[in-house]
Amino acid sequence: MNQAEILELLKTKRKEIAERESKQLFMIFHNSTLEETAGIMPKTEDDLKKIKGWGGRKVEKYGKEILSLINNAGKSDKIDSYIKGGNILVKAAKTKSENDILSVAEFLRLINRAVYQLGVVKVQGEISDAEQRGRYAFFNLKDSSGNDYGVNCFLGGESYKLSSHLLDEGLEVVIYGRPSVYKNGKFSVQVSRIEPIGEGALRKAFDALKKKLEAKGYFREERKRLLPQFIRHIGLITSESGAAITDFRKNLGELGFKISFIDARVEGDFAEESITGAIEIFNKSCLNLDILVLIRGGGGLENLKAFNSEKVAGAIVSSRLPIITGIGHEKDETIAGYAADKNFSTPTATAVFIKNGRENIIAGVEIYFDNMVSLMDGILESKKDLIDYKTKDLETVFANIISRCQFTLSKLAERAHNGLNKVFNEFKVLEYNFLRAAHRQENIIKNKLYRIDILDQKCFSITEGRYNDSQKRLKIAEVVLLALNPESILRKGYSITYTKDRKVLKEPKYIKTGEKIFTKLYKGKITSRVEEVEN
Repeated sequence: MNQAEILELLKTKRKEIAERESKQLFMIFHNSTLEETAGIMPKTEDDLKKIKGWGGRKVEKYGKEILSLINNAGKSDKIDSYIKGGNILVKAAKTKSENDILSVAEFLRLINRAVYQLGVVKVQGEISDAEQRGRYAFFNLKDSSGNDYGVNCFLGGESYKLSSHLLDEGLEVVIYGRPSVYKNGKFSVQVSRIEPIGEGALRKAFDALKKKLEAKGYFREERKRLLPQFIRHIGLITSESGAAITDFRKNLGELGFKISFIDARVEGDFAEESITGAIEIFNKSCLNLDILVLIRGGGGLENLKAFNSEKVAGAIVSSRLPIITGIGHEKDETIAGYAADKNFSTPTATAVFIKNGRENIIAGVEIYFDNMVSLMDGILESKKDLIDYKTKDLETVFANIISRCQFTLSKLAERAHNGLNKVFNEFKVLEYNFLRAAHRQENIIKNKLYRIDILDQKCFSITEGRYNDSQKRLKIAEVVLLALNPESILRKGYSITYTKDRKVLKEPKYIKTGEKIFTKLYKGKITSRVEEVEN
């Protein structure tokens, strides 16, 4: 088989497991995990652990089942030639050869592959010849019309735990399962779920499950959790589109309750998983919740099937948070209601109970407040005379203390006055001495400033004389320099001749015939070539 066909088989197997365990498909495997599994074609459980999305727990739970599916899918190309698109195609007789003959094992795998394409089937019939063997059971599902049609069924594992109470002779049910053929050729349906059909069957199943869970202690009052006295934060589980949520909110009133809500399915194939999932989420994620409230409107046993399941009852019993239920109308009873810590007949009654609790607390607080005020008034009245007496005693004591303090203060004030006079006299002496010292320093500074002025005038005179002398010397030097300036000589008609390397030409022996020479005049320059040299 190719990768695409293996992937389809894996998706079908995932759907079977999901229906068997009443879970969403993504909770079993993501599509990406199945695609990678189909691409790798693992042979062992260690190979599965290397694939993203397979953990040790899933390998332990589903590994053998998936590996068996993959290994059987690739065992015989002959089987593939008989199957295409989920339908069995028998080759024409004229094209048959010895290679078309199947072994018994190949034939049974062919049959299993063919019926496997049917996926999970739903079959309605009556339970018959049920034989329970500890953790699994065999039974026959007879056609409800009364004819002799029947099919062998097997119920095991977790499915047996949840549905064993329904194996009652003559009970009409719908089974969910996958057909298969054993090695000995016996046909059977591997049942993953059983649902009663009809009011009578549902009532019978309800009574059987109630008896079973009662024996397990689910309904004992001593097991149930006490509701908190102060309910502030409510976790609400119900359908967003149902009337129950409207009735609940309306009757709860505006008393400051905080509500966290999860929209859960309350009817249909996925209702059980939706309700148990909501309970699990609230228990794990919302640590500040006080209670959970599970509600829905009324209906028959068919409508309330999700609330009459062992899985929902188990989630209620194992909840960390206390759970209040309000399911149906006055006459309705549910397994969830029996298992809940507090049960009411309707969503309205549930809301009224919570509301009354809050109102009773508020009324109690008001009564306590009034009683406390009255008690305080009585205490104050009874102690009034004592307070008046103690007040007079305190006034007398304070008067005596003040009198003694006044005498002490007058003495201290007199001593302070004398001390301050002494301080002021000493300050005046210090002030006089300071002024004398300041006057002396002022005279010294004035003398220093006068001497500085005289020195300043002398410095100016000396600097001015030296500057004039320097000017005269500069003028004399200028005359001498001008006389020695070559430009002055050139002005008189003289010139200077250079060689090509810019050296002044003083004698003919330093130049040769044909070389260039350069002559600088007063104004301009002349370039010449030597034609004759005379020493």
